[in-house]
Amino acid sequence: MVCGGFPAERCEDFVSYSSKGRKVRRRRKSVNVRNLIILIGGAVITIVLFVLLVSGAVRLISKGLGAITGQGSSDTSGSSVTSSDEPSSEENQETAYTWTTVQMAEADERQGDLILVNSTHEYRSEPEDLLIFYGNKTNSYGLKEAEMYAKSSVVTAMNNMMDAFKEATGNTSVLLTSAYRDVDYQQQLYDADLAASGLSTSDSVSKPGYSEHHTGYALDLSYQSSAGNNYLDGTGDYAWLVENCYKYGFIVRYTEDKSSITGIISEPWHYRYVGTVHAEAITKGGYCLEEYIEMIKLHDSTNPYEFTSESGSKYLIYYTAGAGATTDVPVISGKSYSISGTNEGGFVTVVSLDTQSSTTSSTSDTSGDTTSGESGSSADAASEESGSSDSSESSDAVSG
Repeated sequence: MVCGGFPAERCEDFVSYSSKGRKVRRRRKSVNVRNLIILIGGAVITIVLFVLLVSGAVRLISKGLGAITGQGSSDTSGSSVTSSDEPSSEENQETAYTWTTVQMAEADERQGDLILVNSTHEYRSEPEDLLIFYGNKTNSYGLKEAEMYAKSSVVTAMNNMMDAFKEATGNTSVLLTSAYRDVDYQQQLYDADLAASGLSTSDSVSKPGYSEHHTGYALDLSYQSSAGNNYLDGTGDYAWLVENCYKYGFIVRYTEDKSSITGIISEPWHYRYVGTVHAEAITKGGYCLEEYIEMIKLHDSTNPYEFTSESGSKYLIYYTAGAGATTDVPVISGKSYSISGTNEGGFVTVVSLDTQSSTTSSTSDTSGDTTSGESGSSADAASEESGSSDSSESSDAVSG
């Protein structure tokens, strides 16, 4: 037998080799399919990992931007300045709250405990609700002179702070040296400072019309000693005031590290009332007043600055730009709130998320007092006299 020109005995081998070749080709096809499946699976896994990586990078960048604009940061004391990664803006608020508006007049922009008065922002108003310290103060501090005035909320806050200072230190030597000043008196101080320094401008006494003392929210403090009266330097017993004044609504307005922004040298004796919520936010955040207002201006009612106090109370703080003769300021229905002008073209609102308003349509306090502060003091005339027995002595320095 001949098989394709080969002897018969070779024919079987030929058939066998041909059959084996077909089997090899089938195995190769099977391997190629398996490799293709593995390749596709690897590509899918790579794409998924890439998407997850990009998503994580976006979240990290968002958190970094939030920290720069005042969202997502916290202080070392453990008091959170804002909320964490949970969205705080329009979507959450629209589902949780019902918003309404309060109409503010253009004049209200120049009223309120957060108004900014400095070398570029003149105070073009007159404070309302001034209260004399004499007869309305406690015996934990003295007065330089009998006729000294401040906003009623400031008098109350000063009494509370100095009572706590006395209890903590046993010290009653603090003397209120300066409070509200009118423009004429500020002019006298300014002229005297220029005459003494020989300079054309002053970095220790503000120009008339540009002093915080015109507002009724600023106080200068000194202390009595055997050498006379000296302005507070924030050391010794008086460090307590620097460290705790925010609890009573005050900030140390002019510090050395912020002098390039405020334009005023360090004045550890100059205390400015801004209200307890703002005072804590400013202190914990390391801001001066100018910086704080600029930061709040980054947050409107759709993206409020979320602040949690050290007591755990939660607040929304946001800015509304003035719109002319009247401005509609958004507020949350049924929640307590306060609105302050900024004296630079807008309003700052604080909404308390933990308290309900007494009425469904609470009205703003356009005098700027964010707390009631109207209860007055329990001091009587006798304690007033004992608290200011050395008030005839005064510090030679002039502030603000």
